[in-house]
Amino acid sequence: MIGRRGFMGLAGAVALTVAVAGSFAPRPAHALAEDEARAVVQSAVDEVLALVKGSGGTDEKAASLQSIMERRAALPQIARFAAGRVWREMSDDQQARYVAAFSGYVSRIYARRFQEYSGETVSLSRSIDAGKKGILVQSSVSQPGGGQPIPVDWLVSDRGGDGARIIDIVIEGVSMATTQREEIGAMFDSRGGDVEKLIEALKTA
Repeated sequence: MIGRRGFMGLAGAVALTVAVAGSFAPRPAHALAEDEARAVVQSAVDEVLALVKGSGGTDEKAASLQSIMERRAALPQIARFAAGRVWREMSDDQQARYVAAFSGYVSRIYARRFQEYSGETVSLSRSIDAGKKGILVQSSVSQPGGGQPIPVDWLVSDRGGDGARIIDIVIEGVSMATTQREEIGAMFDSRGGDVEKLIEALKTA
């Protein structure tokens, strides 16, 4: 059974962060509708689950997953958020190489977790207007064998100026964006605060 950890891997493939969205300039001519937000979430879920169920090895799925994330999420922004304080210590060249390494890293990590999938499905429920943050789309993930469904909330915003995007996913109260930031921070600290070692670690993990 994929369980909480496994589905966090699937959901993380399309996650961004509220903190990133908060830095975007609002789009004055368009208000995000609930049905549009639901459509964004449903499309992302359908694409990722189709990839999980499809044929191909981990490397092939990682490449396909990265393509999905590039279309459904703003990888440079989430990479920057995940870096946290480390971002300010990077040169422009390091930032560019870090973003590329981060994108490949999360794609490979989550593609490996796809192996834990065992038939779970995602059912969207109600949508809630979260004000300036966007639209919160609630859902539950079924577990084969009658286990308790896992609650998953998807926050969607169009404040980036390039259409509606999933900006954070909260699974049983755990923010994917915050989890990724903690992981990158731990990797940086364990390498003595060396940016180059962090980038290399992301490229080879």
